[in-house]
Amino acid sequence: MHDQLAARSENGHANRLTAARPLRTLSDLPGPRGWPVLGNAPQIDVTRLHTILGTWAQKFGLFYRLRIGQTDIVVIADTELIHAILRDRPDGFQRLGSMRTTMLELGIDGLVNAEGVAWRRQRKLTMHALNTHHLLEFFGRLEQVTARLQRRWERAALHGERVDAQRDLMRFTVDVTSGLVFGHDLNTLEEEGDVIQRHLDKLFPALGRRILAPIPYWRWFKLPADRKLDAAVLEVHKLVNGLVAEARARVAANAPEHAKSANLLDALVAAQSDDATGFTDAEIVGNTLTMLLAGEDTTANTLAWMMHLMAEHPEVQEKMQAEADRVLSGGERPADYASTEALHYIEAAAHEAMRLKPVVPIIGLEINADTMIGDVRVPKGTGVYLLTSHVATMQSNFADPQAFRPERWLEASDPDGGGHNAKAFVPFGGGPRFCPGRHLAMLEIKLVTAMLCRNFDVARVADSPPAEEEWGFTMRPKNACVTLQRRRPDRAQQ
Repeated sequence: MHDQLAARSENGHANRLTAARPLRTLSDLPGPRGWPVLGNAPQIDVTRLHTILGTWAQKFGLFYRLRIGQTDIVVIADTELIHAILRDRPDGFQRLGSMRTTMLELGIDGLVNAEGVAWRRQRKLTMHALNTHHLLEFFGRLEQVTARLQRRWERAALHGERVDAQRDLMRFTVDVTSGLVFGHDLNTLEEEGDVIQRHLDKLFPALGRRILAPIPYWRWFKLPADRKLDAAVLEVHKLVNGLVAEARARVAANAPEHAKSANLLDALVAAQSDDATGFTDAEIVGNTLTMLLAGEDTTANTLAWMMHLMAEHPEVQEKMQAEADRVLSGGERPADYASTEALHYIEAAAHEAMRLKPVVPIIGLEINADTMIGDVRVPKGTGVYLLTSHVATMQSNFADPQAFRPERWLEASDPDGGGHNAKAFVPFGGGPRFCPGRHLAMLEIKLVTAMLCRNFDVARVADSPPAEEEWGFTMRPKNACVTLQRRRPDRAQQ
């Protein structure tokens, strides 16, 4: 990395790190040539956004410029600059304006969309509800939901059915989130038909499309996809409003007991009467919806990618199974929180899956004030895309970067960053706005994976098309079906 020194914006706020060399402006940055008015929007297939940006990074470098409509965006795949930017949130950078507006249009007014004082106020309660102490208290119910998933997969294995891993895992994570965060068991794993998960599935892809749209056409006329989205949003809000009403009834009946509730929704409702930390109705509904969406999509996609990689790498799968057999002993699932802490190789495999197949390959931000990024003057309001997926697969950060090798996470890191640069791995973000649900996500991942490895062999579906990466606000697997076969008792006991 080049020599760096602190820079300040015109209002005196300490900002980016800047190089001790001649300064550049946005117009000096390389980048793909765009169209009049629309900019680079016509060149971008939204479902392949992360791969397109990565291809341009290889062509134009780790710091380049593009335009969506009339909006300037800088794309950064430099590890040190990414870390500096993440550390300067929320003061120096905020969510993209197009993202905030689109989320508000869908009724999502929660922590992920909040900035400044509102973010700090909501963050405190969210961190409290998702801390390790509450996860320990919730472990029994989490294990019960994992048992439901196991029974679902046992039926599929018995009948030789292919398993749509992402679909099943979406149901699993919805059930976990609804139980822990809202105190309400939706039990979508054992329900068929019109479950809420099929409506939730439409929201994140719609966010991705609308954030990158050069013109917000849906504000004037609706396409069939927009009408379907409106119907899905209506159903989701019906559920969320029902959950909030239940929480209000619980809090009203047991006000003293809910003063320090382990249930995030109850805590939000209980805090509404506090003048200092009170939440608006919109914030309560928005945070409920935010947690439901965030808890469903990211963890489920990571687990689905893990199952795909296990099927593609049977030698890694065997090592994961051996560890599950040893740690679980005679059990079919981890019996307690301590058992999940002993799953070191499975945790390493999870990290490797998140490195190769990050569900958040791009972090989209916007600059709060005129500032410096590296040696470039960047004006207020400029969009910033942090290409975290690209830095995690660069040869300079990880040896043999395209290989699925969990062992790299169990070996000593290279202090020079040549063979294993942990700073290039930010699956849960970084800085003050790192993901508050990371402990829950890792607990879910280890619990499900240990159950899977202990009880099943995972294999590819012979006639299925190759799995593809598809971006829709998060990066999800397409065609990630697998087959499951019950492990023989004699093998599982070896």
